[in-house]
Amino acid sequence: MKSKAIIIAAGKGMRLRPFTYYFPKSLLKIGKKTIIETQIENYNFFKIKNISIIVGYKKAEFKLKNINYFYNSNYQKNNILQSLFYAKKNISGNCIISYSDIIFHKSVIRKIINLDKPISIVIDVDWKRNYIGRVYHPLNEAEKVQFDSKNVLKKIGKNLKTFNSKAEFIGMLRLNETGCNIFKKYYSIAKKEYKNKIFYNAKNFEQAYLTDFLNYLVDNNIEINCVKIRSKWMEIDTVEDLVKAQSFFKK
Repeated sequence: MKSKAIIIAAGKGMRLRPFTYYFPKSLLKIGKKTIIETQIENYNFFKIKNISIIVGYKKAEFKLKNINYFYNSNYQKNNILQSLFYAKKNISGNCIISYSDIIFHKSVIRKIINLDKPISIVIDVDWKRNYIGRVYHPLNEAEKVQFDSKNVLKKIGKNLKTFNSKAEFIGMLRLNETGCNIFKKYYSIAKKEYKNKIFYNAKNFEQAYLTDFLNYLVDNNIEINCVKIRSKWMEIDTVEDLVKAQSFFKK
C-alpha cells in the first residue's frame, strides 16, 4: 500500500533556546543530519516519497527539496491540531502523521506501514525508562495512554495519572482512507461545536493538542488502535534531550 507522510513542524521550540533563536527545532542536528532529515530518510527507506511539512516559525529556513510545504500562518496562537489541518488536502489515502521533534528507528514505521485499521497510534509501553535522569521534561508532561485488553484507546493526554497509565504516545499515527475521512469529518464537526469553548484539556479549540482530538474521537465511539513499541524512539524537547540524542543512532 502506497503511503504518504505529514510532519507537523510549525512550533517555536521555546525550551530549546538558545538553539531555536534562528532555527525551528526540527532543523537542529542529531549527528550530521537534522531531526527532520532523519525522519524523511526513514520514510524514504519505505518508499514514502510524498512528504508534506507544515511550517510556521522560521519557515524560510526549510529548504528541503521534493517536499510539499504548508504554511500555518497563525502558528503563534494555535497548536498541533490546528496546524495539522493546514495540510487537510493531503490527509487522504494511507497517511502517516508525525510530530517534527521525534527521532525513531525504521522498525517503528515497519510496525504501522501496512496496517489496515482506520486509525492507529504508536505508543511506547517501556516509556518510563525515557524519563530516567530527564530533569527538564518530567514524567507528568508525557502524553500518557490508557488502553484496553484489545489495544483499543480509552484515554490519552498529559493530564492522566502516571500510576494508571500504560504507555506514552510517541507523536506518530497512521490513517487509512477511512481513517482520513473520519479525521476530516469529526474535525469539521468539533471546530463548529467547540468554537470559543474549552476543548478537553485545551482552553479553546484553537489551542488543542492532537491528543485532545483523539479523546474527542473516543467519546464519539471511534475505535483507535494502539500499536505498541518498546523504546526505539526519542523526543527532543529540551537542551538536555538534544545532548542525549546525539548518541541515539549509535546504540
